[in-house]
Amino acid sequence: MSAEPLSQDGLAAPGPASAGPAGARPRRLAPVRAVPPPPTTPIVRPGRHAAPEDAADTPDRPTPSVPTPQPPSPQPRPEPARADETAEQHAARRVRQTWTEVEPHADELADWFAALLFSLAPDVRALFPARVTEPARRLLRSLVLPMSTVDRPGELRPMLEPLVREHRALGLRAEQYEVLGVALIGAMRRFGRSWDEPTEHAWVRAFSLAAGPMEQAVRAAAVPAVAEGTVVSHRRLSWDLAVLHVAPDAPVPHRAGQYLTVEIPQRPRMWRPLSPARAPRPDGLLEFHVRAVEGGWVSRAMVAHAAPGDRWRLGPPAGRLGLDLRSAREVLMVAGGTGGAPVLALCEDMARWARPRPCTVFVGGRVPEDLTVLDRLHELAEAHPWLAVAAVCEDDPLDERTQPGTLPDAVVRGGDWSRHDVLLSGSPAMIRATASALLVDGVALDRITYDPFTE
Repeated sequence: MSAEPLSQDGLAAPGPASAGPAGARPRRLAPVRAVPPPPTTPIVRPGRHAAPEDAADTPDRPTPSVPTPQPPSPQPRPEPARADETAEQHAARRVRQTWTEVEPHADELADWFAALLFSLAPDVRALFPARVTEPARRLLRSLVLPMSTVDRPGELRPMLEPLVREHRALGLRAEQYEVLGVALIGAMRRFGRSWDEPTEHAWVRAFSLAAGPMEQAVRAAAVPAVAEGTVVSHRRLSWDLAVLHVAPDAPVPHRAGQYLTVEIPQRPRMWRPLSPARAPRPDGLLEFHVRAVEGGWVSRAMVAHAAPGDRWRLGPPAGRLGLDLRSAREVLMVAGGTGGAPVLALCEDMARWARPRPCTVFVGGRVPEDLTVLDRLHELAEAHPWLAVAAVCEDDPLDERTQPGTLPDAVVRGGDWSRHDVLLSGSPAMIRATASALLVDGVALDRITYDPFTE
């Protein structure tokens, strides 16, 4: 990002902190005991990266059987508690500071966390694929993110529900949060450069405040965390692109623009986010556009090997893409490749509104065949004057239906978007480049919404 937008799920230090949750009773985490290192023949294979759920994978590389990170020296001194901050504010600040130190070693930390977790609770190992780094890293972040926000209850409460859904879809039970905390603190004790007793106390307090509501939500959940469905059609558009339709056993409640995490029989315990390409239908049928990413085990299996009759598991809906019904601003949507699926669903949903908002959609791809939703968007635009559609193609400047160049350039050339609500959907690189270009062009950060699928 030349003008790097802040990650929407990042752990950047906030502005003025608010008080801790009123009347909240932090869950008492048992004293974190010293945890022995994993066995000589570890259950996990440290350093070997999980197949991404759908980002480019990191190639395998030989590593020692047990990770032995060497923290740099000299070690920084942690900042002491401030007189003007509450215990919640101090705990959250210390979590953010320590996480910033260890984040460059997130893969090694995830391997160590997983090894400790599986040593303490061997039954949890069955919830993970053979290569655990990626899912362990995502689980780590799903714990640290609310811990870093316990001083901002207005932000903490809405983020707990999607995190709990992810934990339930993974198969975690309420009684396992205790061992998650022990493994987390044990891993941080190993990797934290400025780790000391006050820092450990701050992390324990933050985990207690964040894990208590999550554990209660898991216990109170009445609906199943995972639904099942059957693949009813598989149409391959090219060697790396396919459109699939899945009929769930019962309609999966979701909003247009949201994504579902899915598990396929060819890649058990490897969950991948997929965005339905249609607004919710009465019959519940789901349409997915999938591109086989280089190194992506799940997406390649979906494109090449999925077939009618396959049984898929469907996790709960999640995601930030959506239109604020309280806003009257015009809308700009920018979609790259299969990122056009949620954009199409949002446009179909808005077509049902009594008073749709004016909306401009840019869809782009490397070649014209990448624009899988362009024809349907044009059909919507012909029927609804509030919708305008522009297509961009990078590698085929002679295509008469598309503009040449990249999506960020085309969007900036297309007009002044500073008074619009902006939704971005596509690859992480496309989102970063487009968000940076829009920020430089005067669009406020809080007007830009996207789903960060990468860590």
